[in-house]
Amino acid sequence: LSVAGPSIDFVILHWYPGGIAPGATISAAESLTKTTQAVDIAAGNTARLCVTVGTDAHADLAVEAHVISPWGTWEWLRPNIIGDFVPARGTVELEFDVAPPTWTEPGQWWALIRVGCAGELLYTPAVAVTVRS
Repeated sequence: LSVAGPSIDFVILHWYPGGIAPGATISAAESLTKTTQAVDIAAGNTARLCVTVGTDAHADLAVEAHVISPWGTWEWLRPNIIGDFVPARGTVELEFDVAPPTWTEPGQWWALIRVGCAGELLYTPAVAVTVRS
């Protein structure tokens, strides 16, 4: 969608009948250390990029995650989007494959995960994704 210049990536609208518990939060803090570790992989192999999302809400919450990376990496950082449910007062791990094909030129890129849940957006820190031949 183009609006007189830069494009809009997407818009998330979450609706929870009755709302969520007052003061309930979502948090990816306990797993951000997983996403701050660089991925170093040989072309033709597969690695994982993960984030764990937790909540102190007393109800299950729908969660959606997108992997964000530069053009040229989208075909091998997959799937582009995943969804799941965070159990009440629990956590869920969301995983993306890092699978550069054998013909991928060696290089270094970045990737991060954007998580949408309970009307909030969270972004993990960007990590280096290095592909070796």
